[in-house]
Amino acid sequence: MRIRPLAALALILVTACLFRSYADIMRIHLDVLGALADKAAYNARSGQRPEANEVTELVYPLQRAREFAYEYRSYAERESYRRFVDALDRYQAFVGEIDAARGDAARWSAQQSEIAAQYDAWRAAAEQARAALARE
Repeated sequence: MRIRPLAALALILVTACLFRSYADIMRIHLDVLGALADKAAYNARSGQRPEANEVTELVYPLQRAREFAYEYRSYAERESYRRFVDALDRYQAFVGEIDAARGDAARWSAQQSEIAAQYDAWRAAAEQARAALARE
């Protein structure tokens, strides 16, 4: 008979740990993506065009973050989840803009304002995701 109350307690504790890890893991993804985006934006402002492998370095963490979002898709009703997915979309647009412009020096120069705008949109979306997490 004692097994049932212990099982219930274990279930409650596991659920609490999963909730906590959701926020912690989301923050880590935002931190990693933020650091990479900051570096890419700095390099773009400096006029450095990235190599293909540098774009891959920007994309891989995005894939991991999307996997996290897929794993926690049952949280889709949460504002933090929706804001996080929006931030991922903005990050992808930022990286896509970099990747599309990097092959040609003239296009790279011409696209600097668009790259900066995509970066700003990513930063704003990431901050909204962080704010939603803080409210929850």
